[in-house]
Amino acid sequence: MNTLTATATSPATAPGPKGAPLVGSLGPWRRNTAEFLLGLQRDYGELVRMRLGPMTVHQATSPEAVRRVLVENNANYVRGPLYEQFGVVMGKGLLTTDGEFWRGHRRAVQPVFLKNAVADIVPNIVAATQEMLDEWEARAARDEPVDLMAEMLRLTLVTLSRSLFAYDIKPASHVLKRIVDDVVEVMFRRGTASEMLPSWLPTARNRKIAHIHQVFDEVVANVRENYARTGEGPLIALMEQAEDPATGQPWTDRQLRDELLTIYLAGHETTAVSLCWTLLSIANHPHVQEELDGEIDEVLGGGTPDADSAAGLTYTRMVVDESLRMYPPIWIFPRAAVGPDTLDGYDIEAGSSILLSPLASHHNPRHWDNPVAFDPYRFTPQAVRERPRMAYFPFGAGPRQCVGNSMALLELRIIVAMINQRFQLNLVPGDALRYGSPVISLRPLRDVMVRLRSREPKPKPKPGSVTPAASAAGGPHAASAAGEAPAADSSACPYGAGGA
Repeated sequence: MNTLTATATSPATAPGPKGAPLVGSLGPWRRNTAEFLLGLQRDYGELVRMRLGPMTVHQATSPEAVRRVLVENNANYVRGPLYEQFGVVMGKGLLTTDGEFWRGHRRAVQPVFLKNAVADIVPNIVAATQEMLDEWEARAARDEPVDLMAEMLRLTLVTLSRSLFAYDIKPASHVLKRIVDDVVEVMFRRGTASEMLPSWLPTARNRKIAHIHQVFDEVVANVRENYARTGEGPLIALMEQAEDPATGQPWTDRQLRDELLTIYLAGHETTAVSLCWTLLSIANHPHVQEELDGEIDEVLGGGTPDADSAAGLTYTRMVVDESLRMYPPIWIFPRAAVGPDTLDGYDIEAGSSILLSPLASHHNPRHWDNPVAFDPYRFTPQAVRERPRMAYFPFGAGPRQCVGNSMALLELRIIVAMINQRFQLNLVPGDALRYGSPVISLRPLRDVMVRLRSREPKPKPKPGSVTPAASAAGGPHAASAAGEAPAADSSACPYGAGGA
């Protein structure tokens, strides 16, 4: 990364790598996107200009620039060309559209995701998690490891489907896991020749896309048939009754299908990724595990969470927030500038692309001391107040902030608490866990196999007892280089080789 040379064509042009002729910085982008983006911030600062093939791209990581793009001047920044691949699978839904079309669809689905409505899904979260944990008991008895990422994907898919559509997708979850893996592969542009070929050519990639559409068309048909038969499902009910703001007509079958796919894909993938990294981070930091156990035992008393008790899991929420800082599941927010603008004193040309990277911003040393350390105490109320708002934005910000953020945070707290009540997770030895290939979410780049150790809930602390305090600095909270998950503390996880 240090071999890159800066460009400086004028005082108002941001610094950045010169890149190779014609392709610019596509080489390092493809080799390890996360390492490349973190290196840009380290070597050139918070506003960096580069070329990715024919595109001029700026990475912006300062809180001021992030606020400008997402909040203050958000109308000037649309989805742009880097989102075109998402539409190949998702069509025209909340994730891929702009303008009045997007606003109409957002208004139509918003009621289900309001905080008071989200509390209604708690029984579904608890029931699905209990089903998974009961299955884990048998596997723990056989000393059989589980694929943590696959398990979290299945759990969040089942929870979302039951909660929003009153449809039990669990019997098909194993098939859909493979399909979602294919979706993740095709939805992020890598600059390959096959991406440029017409969709009607029978390439391996186009056949894969056609198969994805076929499977999800069947899912959508089943969800709609289930609603027609039962009248249940809060989100599908809103969608079936929604009207196009431009025509006043009901949503077309295509509009409803695209929105269903968007909710299914974006809604469960990101929460599953967050769960995977959070659970690994807890397992590899004994001080965090100890304090978390104390809070769970005190607040839940061996029982299952409900909406009220989940709100009392304050340290659990801090652990989740710190995991979202270290490993934001959506780690790149692309935008395109409609008109010219200025960010951090540098010119942004109309038509150029903007990369907002929560991963890079959340590791910005200007606002995060020792940013590679895992420390939940960064998220005490006082610490949050003292930090610029846009230094931390795992769900985005402004009008396009993730519609499901309240649901995701509630789900994360409850599932993390329930898993830690019953099991200790130990990472099976293997290559170091890494992240950061150019895919839609910050998944680990290999399978995450963990062994399960069953444990009985601890007795509820006596009145006046004090739960252990986690260290706010140093100690076991150590991490390795950019793009690689923190190594396990040797006393925390005997299977922790390269764990998070």
